[in-house]
Amino acid sequence: MRALVLIFSWVLLMGADAIDRPRIVSTSLCGDSYVLSVVAVEDIAALSWQSGHALSNVPHNLRNKPKAWDDAERLLALNPTLVVFGPGEGGAAKPVLDKHGIKYVALDWGEGFASVVTNTAILQKHLLPDDSFLDVFGLIKHQTMQAGALSSLPQILYLSASGGTAGPGTYVDAAIKAAGGRNIITIQGWHTPDVETLVGLEPDLIVTSFFEDGYASVNEAGLNNKVLQDKIKSTAHVNVPGKLWPCAGPGLYEATDIIAKAIEELP
Repeated sequence: MRALVLIFSWVLLMGADAIDRPRIVSTSLCGDSYVLSVVAVEDIAALSWQSGHALSNVPHNLRNKPKAWDDAERLLALNPTLVVFGPGEGGAAKPVLDKHGIKYVALDWGEGFASVVTNTAILQKHLLPDDSFLDVFGLIKHQTMQAGALSSLPQILYLSASGGTAGPGTYVDAAIKAAGGRNIITIQGWHTPDVETLVGLEPDLIVTSFFEDGYASVNEAGLNNKVLQDKIKSTAHVNVPGKLWPCAGPGLYEATDIIAKAIEELP
């Protein structure tokens, strides 16, 4: 991912006007992940109010950047040339930004690699209208395992700190498949089964996330339930830092690599 950021930054620097540099502002963790991947550091005017949180992928040397959130008054004070809203944000602020001639882009919520490419293309279009950046991102692809029948692939269970899991139609499922595994959860979407159901599953690998860097919650079965903890300890497991996928963003590629490496190391 570090090489990817360098490529993105280089392309943007080559196309930027050194006299009138853009001022990019992000209002969410999801937006931060995209902005950090495609925008030169010197063009970032502000990152989200969550950028100092453990779930943030913002490097420590950038955490002193001004903070932004989905508020028209705050955004105007930052004097941006482009505001990057997270999925579902900007409803009240957009008319105010329109009135002041400030451009903005609203990221779409997605559940796979296609949405990462789409959101990146949407963002870069506002930064490089000549589309010179599209081909760079188009070269980045993850290949799923093709050898062997589906039933022969290792079964993977995703487990969050809350005891939640993810089935088909989620970006976690997309990462599992791209890494060469088979999701043991077959129920569509995001859900939280009872502990007995989870303990009764027999995955080859458990992928945990948000255990060390998630939000505090009254429901933390993954952290606090001894039976579930014993299940994790007695099964091959790997942790994906929550900061890599607060949404289906550029970090989804690194998360996939972590899962793929763990699969390769299975006995």
